[in-house]
Amino acid sequence: MQIAPPAESLLNQPPMELMELFGRMRSLADAHGFSGVLPAVWQCSDESQMIKKALFGYVFNCPTFNLGRVGALLDPTRLGPAAHHGRDLVILGGSHLGAREEAGIGMVERVHGPVAPCCGKLRQILWDYLLAYRRAAALITLFREEDEPRIEIPYKYLFRKSPGDTPRIQLLLPRLTEGEELRDGSRGKIYRLAPAMRHRHADILSQLGREPQPIGPLLAAESFVFERRLDPDTYDPLKMIEFSVFDFLPEIVASAHPHRRLADINTWRQFHRLAAYLTDSFDSGERNILVVAGLTIDHSIRRNLFQPQFGFLMKQGKSLQGTYFSPPELVELLCTQEVYRPKCSFLDYAAGVNS
Repeated sequence: MQIAPPAESLLNQPPMELMELFGRMRSLADAHGFSGVLPAVWQCSDESQMIKKALFGYVFNCPTFNLGRVGALLDPTRLGPAAHHGRDLVILGGSHLGAREEAGIGMVERVHGPVAPCCGKLRQILWDYLLAYRRAAALITLFREEDEPRIEIPYKYLFRKSPGDTPRIQLLLPRLTEGEELRDGSRGKIYRLAPAMRHRHADILSQLGREPQPIGPLLAAESFVFERRLDPDTYDPLKMIEFSVFDFLPEIVASAHPHRRLADINTWRQFHRLAAYLTDSFDSGERNILVVAGLTIDHSIRRNLFQPQFGFLMKQGKSLQGTYFSPPELVELLCTQEVYRPKCSFLDYAAGVNS
């Protein structure tokens, strides 16, 4: 059975201003005896993330080390060099999203004026799948006949094909239909609607008339899978992210906020990839390591908020005793910490006055 990612509502934690977040992380690290801290980030290389990166280094009084690639793809092999540049590690990471949503896509205003998708790389991964879903949701129709709801499924969703280079929806018919087809329609086969759907959407279905209506959002994630030819051994960053989230794409495109759901699931996948590397493969010695992962919300290319979602704390290199924090636990932990304030101004820090 496929593992389910955390619920959208669980990940939608109260966002924090960056200096509040970093100040609380600094106090938490100080309380656990961190020293010689190297701050490190894995995040998208978008310009909207650079002030966040600079302020993170400012609070920990050390420029940040880069662990990420385009699309907030973690490169765990960079942890080795990072370990040589500092003693204890405080790691921040995750995907980012424009705060202004248009048709399910997060948007941000770029410096030259136009409003554009953000994160554009995640949108690039999402787009073909989202179009395939929305097309199916428009072409599969529901109507009432003999006082019962019927579903007409176009032939293109009934024929089996080998996976190709573009995403294709493969319906799981028992989730949508009951029994054999009743007859041929104008574009496909007509079936009785599955009992579970009749029960779950009784109020909506009671309003159906004889005129076919698009199934729309009633085409739920559990009723289809995507097929596409993928290369599990690719080194292309976007294709690596696509492969890591592929099994969850039905849920992503069926979400009311698909771009955000992709960002959340990518953060979830990359966080656990990092935690597994830290506990199973990384020679941490006696280092203390704190990881905070979450979603950066870009209100502009200059202003971000951060939603904490996942946390990991390992003390003195004891990986088997590492502590994981769920989204509510992480927020509670951070909120119990005081907000550390650097002793020098950001300009003095940038000039090396506090070095």
